[in-house]
Amino acid sequence: MSELFYEGDPLEELQAMAAAAEKLARHPEAFNEAYEAFLAHDTARFQAILDDARLGDDCRRICFLFCQKRCVGVCSRLCREPGRPVDADEIREFVEAFSKVARSKQALTRLVSLAEKEDVRGWQAELRKHGLLPFCHQVCHFVCRVRCRRICREICARPLITRVSSIPTSQFDPQGFGNGPSIPPFQVPPPNPPGGVGDHPVGGSSWLMGIFNMPTATQYKVEVASAPGGPYTPISVPVLGYQSVWPVYIPVTRFPSGGGDPGWYDVADIPLSDGGNSPLGEKTLLYWPTPSDGLYYLRLRVRDGSSELVSSPRAVRTDNTAPATPVIKLELKKPNGQLEELKCGKVKKGAGLIRVTVQASDPNFSRLGVNAEGNSSLSVPVVAVPDPPGVGPAVPLSKTYNGNLADTGYPAPTSFIWDPWSDPAIVPCCYVVRIDIWDRTVINNVWAGGHGNSGWEAIEIGF
Repeated sequence: MSELFYEGDPLEELQAMAAAAEKLARHPEAFNEAYEAFLAHDTARFQAILDDARLGDDCRRICFLFCQKRCVGVCSRLCREPGRPVDADEIREFVEAFSKVARSKQALTRLVSLAEKEDVRGWQAELRKHGLLPFCHQVCHFVCRVRCRRICREICARPLITRVSSIPTSQFDPQGFGNGPSIPPFQVPPPNPPGGVGDHPVGGSSWLMGIFNMPTATQYKVEVASAPGGPYTPISVPVLGYQSVWPVYIPVTRFPSGGGDPGWYDVADIPLSDGGNSPLGEKTLLYWPTPSDGLYYLRLRVRDGSSELVSSPRAVRTDNTAPATPVIKLELKKPNGQLEELKCGKVKKGAGLIRVTVQASDPNFSRLGVNAEGNSSLSVPVVAVPDPPGVGPAVPLSKTYNGNLADTGYPAPTSFIWDPWSDPAIVPCCYVVRIDIWDRTVINNVWAGGHGNSGWEAIEIGF
């Protein structure tokens, strides 16, 4: 399926193509306009229509479907006679005839031109000249595939934001969450939802990289909006880089344009450290000071003085807020069921069990731990026992989001019964019973555990 420009599983790519086309087909007017733009080779219009339908990332899939479907009709007009049954002899004869034509770029170019013009008489005369008329349908579909690859490469050429906070943008979902591994891989690891890792928002300063897909580009800008349709505003910040002349590294700061059309950076100013020596490769665009928590859309614009291209919107979720301070409350639940608040109190075995009430949450919850910490670095996980006894299993209070984006931790006060005397790791001691919570944010382009916060209560456990 190399003609689809993807390296994934062929069936999955076919499914993705069908799903994208089906989504566009739900809007007949947009579907018809997209097809007209495809026929007119109107790149800007075709991309804009798909962007409005939130299908910008499926540009080549939809273009290829249009082109290949059109090929069926074109080839049926150019080739009026059915082909021979295909067997080894037929294929060998075809290879012998077609390979002679394939040696001449001029002959191939003429075949492509005649197919594009749908010149039936000229097409058949050209095939007859080369002994290819019995293989008309095969030649037509070969030529058409070449044409489709060229057309879709051209009509879908657009700038791309390739990495956000070191994570490839292909690894961000429509909700704006990104998954590692990053590039380089040591900054953000692969997802591990049971361990609280994955589905990352970004925070702090976010490193944005991209490619222009316009060899003549002279300027670029990065824009941000709170909705895919805008309005967009430019991100205008100084960009620090290094002009590397080994063994000396010379700092270079790039500044965006101001005035009535702000936010444009000159391509010629990109230093070596940011990809300035690579005409077609990734370049550091800027370091985005991420705004308040929420879902945002980024896009890249490039221009060369006569034309301008814009990328499809890229959803990115930001988080610059640490979880609220967790609340923890300890109470003695006596054998008669009465509750007595414990504030740095001493509890002896037989006086009852301890009710632990916790409240700790974050919209981008990663994980939390509830532990009893004593001297000599003693740390024992708090495990809830069944209440009443024998009803249900013991439950660790510690947890992770485990891939469930709806799990925010313990958003409401939640109570558990703890029997520290049943845990052989607990020894007579003074303890701080603490709850720690973290979110999933990649901060300043690195996964270092996210934002965190803690709360605790003290207690003395005797025997």
